[in-house]
Amino acid sequence: MDFERLIEGAVKFKASDIHIMEGAAPFFRVDGTIVPLTAPPVTHPEMMELLASFLPSRLRQRLEEKRGVDFSYQYKDVVRCRLVAFYERQKLRIVLRLISLKIPTIDELGLSPTLKSFATYNFGMALVTGPTGSGKSSTLAAVIGHINASRKACVITIEDPIEFLHQNNKCIISQREVGDDVGNFNDGLVQALRQDPDVILVGEMRDAETIRTAIHASETGHLVLSTLHTTTAIQTIERILGVFPETEHASLRAQLAANLRAVVTQILVRRIDGKGRAAVQEIMICVPSIAKLIHENRLLDIYGVMKGGEEGMQIFDQSLAALAREKKIAMEEGMKYAHDEFAYKRYIKGVAASSDRGGIIDGFAG
Repeated sequence: MDFERLIEGAVKFKASDIHIMEGAAPFFRVDGTIVPLTAPPVTHPEMMELLASFLPSRLRQRLEEKRGVDFSYQYKDVVRCRLVAFYERQKLRIVLRLISLKIPTIDELGLSPTLKSFATYNFGMALVTGPTGSGKSSTLAAVIGHINASRKACVITIEDPIEFLHQNNKCIISQREVGDDVGNFNDGLVQALRQDPDVILVGEMRDAETIRTAIHASETGHLVLSTLHTTTAIQTIERILGVFPETEHASLRAQLAANLRAVVTQILVRRIDGKGRAAVQEIMICVPSIAKLIHENRLLDIYGVMKGGEEGMQIFDQSLAALAREKKIAMEEGMKYAHDEFAYKRYIKGVAASSDRGGIIDGFAG
């Protein structure tokens, strides 16, 4: 198997992932679809030779002990890869996520311009959430790139592994990899607080300790960016609360009401021309009315405010409808992902319902 040719082929066909497994031909994921390659099955010796060519020696023992390992790899000046090597029924399997060497911009990714406002936040926590493969890393890279181009700041990232490589522009940027430069996300976050940061990116908030430290960092004058595997803004708040005992929920809601700045939840859907996928984004900005709802544990009322569009907020069906109106996705494609089929069709027609205009929530204009 010619590994270099495989990667170059994946780049040529704009594949997002490569799957390599013993006893089968490799697969590409192109525009969200798994595509088999016309090639002989990969043998065990080929797999071992391939693994030896790019797996760092320090990780080989970990692979055998834990039966799986994550790491990053750069192929020449062509592309970076996030790799996962693991055992499946005693056979090795490798999955490579391809990552461009060029930092994408918010405009190039077709993201809401509302994300550019993140660069103006001096403190607080902004989260990008969504299922695996929804483009969270690319979105955060674009946000960091916008910060790097628009303000003078110290940015520290803690990632597992490092994906996009940022160069100093207006900002000075330090990127630390879990396992190589620091033991875990929480240790990296605690250490970052003593490294004169303005912006801290935490690759993922995986446990209560990291979430608690991230909230503390956002309270003490830092902008914290991170991700969670949640599918709505409300679920994101519920997930954060859910990792702590119920006795702490009231104080946590008060902290989130004061320090959560934004939650962006996204998925990717197929473009109408078949060339790539478009990001569908639900955007919640923590304006005073939403902060009040979080504080009072009235989470289900948040969508009523989001529909009004204040500060660039939107719900999924509104984002889907906008893409359909702009002929970026087919109407039928949007129907597959719409939360409310009738509201989606109404948004496409530009017809507003009374509930779409926000409203008055105990003295706060929606």
